[in-house]
Amino acid sequence: MGIKEKIIEKKNGLYSFIINPKVVKLSCIGTAIVWILSLALAYLVAQLDPAGPPSDPAGFNLLINYISDLGNLDLTPMPIIIDFGMMQTSILMVPAAFYLRKMLKGDGSKLLRKILSNLTLICMLIAMCGLFLTGVISEDVGERLDTILGPPIPDYYWHDIVADFAFIFFMVSGILVASQFIIFPDLLENEIGLKHTTTVRVSLAINSWILTPIFFGFFYTVPYLWYTDAFWTYLPLWQWAPFWEWLLMFSLSAWLLVVLNFMLLKPINRELKSRQI
Repeated sequence: MGIKEKIIEKKNGLYSFIINPKVVKLSCIGTAIVWILSLALAYLVAQLDPAGPPSDPAGFNLLINYISDLGNLDLTPMPIIIDFGMMQTSILMVPAAFYLRKMLKGDGSKLLRKILSNLTLICMLIAMCGLFLTGVISEDVGERLDTILGPPIPDYYWHDIVADFAFIFFMVSGILVASQFIIFPDLLENEIGLKHTTTVRVSLAINSWILTPIFFGFFYTVPYLWYTDAFWTYLPLWQWAPFWEWLLMFSLSAWLLVVLNFMLLKPINRELKSRQI
């Protein structure tokens, strides 16, 4: 067997392992558990953190603190919680992303379905790389990289870039998935086995097509907060940038957790059951 054949064999073996129903089921469940627990625990620790050093107020406020502030040693004593959660979640999500592509693609006879499913997988993989690097290049690490290497783009810093990759490509992935459920109605009915498909389509479309882009737009266009005499000055709610980032994160988490832990588990369980017969 030549080198090329060995590489193909290894690749096929790895792919078979990744889309194995047992592996994917653990992927879906693990993604939900790790992400929810790491986010909740990181928030709790930051919320209980007392005031100090001088610029660190007591507690954690969703209106004035960004998600990445949970990974800032100045604002929480344990930034490793959210950093590890981001890295681990992105790794755990890989098998689920490939299985989702398999489900969206079907038998591959429809060219548009094949193209959109592959595009969805590519966007999800880019987003997961962005999420992983957001954990690696936390606010603290990003600040040091900016000091040592300088920002890769003027006024566009290391941490911001990798976080934006995660936000943007998870948003695009959600739009693609919701669109495919609309374009190919048999996906929900035949591939997944849902009954109330209209409700699911409308809910996902509202979240992915409307709410997520609105939250994204406000987060990236509202004026940044200004800081005066150690107190955050009052701004109308729509101007609180961290507030919109949290809403953006919740909307992205909603479609990911619903699709990966509600929709994918149904065909996975059917496949596992059929293998036992």
